[in-house]
Amino acid sequence: MVDVILHSGRPPSTRCAAVHARSEIVATLKATLGKPNSTLVGAAIGTGLAAQAASRGGADFILALNAGRLRSMGAPSIFSLLALSHSNDFVMEFAKSEILPFTKIPVFFGASACDPRRSIEAEVERIEHAGFGGIVNFPSSIFLDGCFRADIEAAGLGFRRELEMLRAAQRRDMSTLAYVRTVAEAQQAAQAGVDIINLNLGWNVGGALGSRTRLSLTQAAEYAKIVFRQIRAISPNVLCVLEGGPIVNPEQMYDVSANSKADGYIGGSTIDRLPVESSMEQVTSAFKSVATLQRRMDKLERQLEPVQREYSIVGRSPSIQLIKHRIEKLAASALPVLITGESGTGKKLLVRGLHEVARRSDSALVRQSCADQMKVSLFGCAPCDGRKKVVGLLQYYPKATLLIENVDRLCVETQERLVELIETGVYRRLGDNEKGRFEGRLILTATRPLSTLTASGLLKPSLASLLSPAHVFLPNLRDRLEDLPLLAEHFLQGLRKDRRSRKLLVDHSAYRTLMRYEWPGNIRELRSVLETGAMNCERDWIQAEHLPPLGGSIAQPSHPEDERKWILDALERHRFRRGESARYLGISRKTLYTKMKAYSLLGPK
Repeated sequence: MVDVILHSGRPPSTRCAAVHARSEIVATLKATLGKPNSTLVGAAIGTGLAAQAASRGGADFILALNAGRLRSMGAPSIFSLLALSHSNDFVMEFAKSEILPFTKIPVFFGASACDPRRSIEAEVERIEHAGFGGIVNFPSSIFLDGCFRADIEAAGLGFRRELEMLRAAQRRDMSTLAYVRTVAEAQQAAQAGVDIINLNLGWNVGGALGSRTRLSLTQAAEYAKIVFRQIRAISPNVLCVLEGGPIVNPEQMYDVSANSKADGYIGGSTIDRLPVESSMEQVTSAFKSVATLQRRMDKLERQLEPVQREYSIVGRSPSIQLIKHRIEKLAASALPVLITGESGTGKKLLVRGLHEVARRSDSALVRQSCADQMKVSLFGCAPCDGRKKVVGLLQYYPKATLLIENVDRLCVETQERLVELIETGVYRRLGDNEKGRFEGRLILTATRPLSTLTASGLLKPSLASLLSPAHVFLPNLRDRLEDLPLLAEHFLQGLRKDRRSRKLLVDHSAYRTLMRYEWPGNIRELRSVLETGAMNCERDWIQAEHLPPLGGSIAQPSHPEDERKWILDALERHRFRRGESARYLGISRKTLYTKMKAYSLLGPK
């Protein structure tokens, strides 16, 4: 494993101003983890184009690796271990000219330590002077095994030498990231005091050049959990991230990271090779047979729509899957249903879905909001004291699905009458207590949890106990943000019809803004925000600047000095390009300019 290709021939330069010190890098990454719904993402790449794209996409740091460059040449990542030429010279050539000048996020240099002819101190000094903020041990001996690995270690050119290189980097105030594959390697890295430990689960699967793996996603998560527990027992402050193996898409990354308690994920092939392979193949195919592709898309959209909207609920999060399963069971019963959830979570949509899936013959869905005359509206009233006879909804629609909204606002007498109705199927008319039979179904809604309704006395215990068996709780949108892209696509389908356009899409900058918002108005507010964005955008992409102000609930600093740092960080990340910085912050260019002027960030005229 002697390293890879080309020598720059340039003298080392002084360390550039863009370099981040070790403490600054670690503090920034930990601050990112402290934000709601955040995880660290590193991009292990080998071209300037990939580095710029990853940076715009929100990557927190970049790994400049020989494997990334080789993938761009059409070779698999494993070729990074072959003795083609010297790896450090190869990485220095492209990373110094293509990556460092065009990114403001930390860049880790993928350094090999296996060449005994090169001094570790001299190599680290060269990397530092070139302007890199950190060092990662790649290519690494951790990818070797058997007798070859044993011989490499015995010669003093293996993992211990790599850790020695990382310690040398730390002495120069450079951040360090260690590749590991086993518990023993992870423990050694933690004892060496590295800042980030990356558990590599093997070469990535998928695509034309992908490898095979014996690990399932569940096995990968369990193994990572064991390794991370060992690491944190030695060094609680170290950042633990994942890479490779069976993880090939964001959903799999989320599942494995959540189950293993990982702080983040590093994408190599999943960020550059797999998207490039897929995109080029699909685009070429589209140009080749656009009509055929369009017909296929139409068919897939028709198949996908009923799946996304099953029971009038859009989403695939665990909580929504449980609700769909519960609705399927409730549809086959006659139990009264209580649906609770904050305003805007979709209670009325769920009621409609439950009514439709029950498919009761000769049954209408009748809605009644709680008002002052709810007793009369429901149960009717006999003629008395000059008042005319009132036919109640229970009498007028004896077999209907009756929706009673805001059940917590019902008076005590009305609740007692509902208890009698649910227990006996018989109701009593006001004024003369004439009895009638109701053979339909009751569905009630409330904006507060069932436990709160009973504890506060808003719901009688007897009524609560009758409604509890068929209680359905709709979670807030902020608690199921993984469903937001599907919800957005669902709303966009309707907006496309209104605009007579098939191409209306949400830009990544807008998605970042949407995912960071707390959504007090839930999915109703999301729909309104997307409708406004569609009205504001002139072309086919809804960008962050097209969205309306989101109530100030995005995690924006309130203190002026903190806000100044927040804005300055965004400007530095995007090389003071105001349009990109505004989209990243989720504010308009005019607002950004005003804040820059207020905080003296415009620079000399």
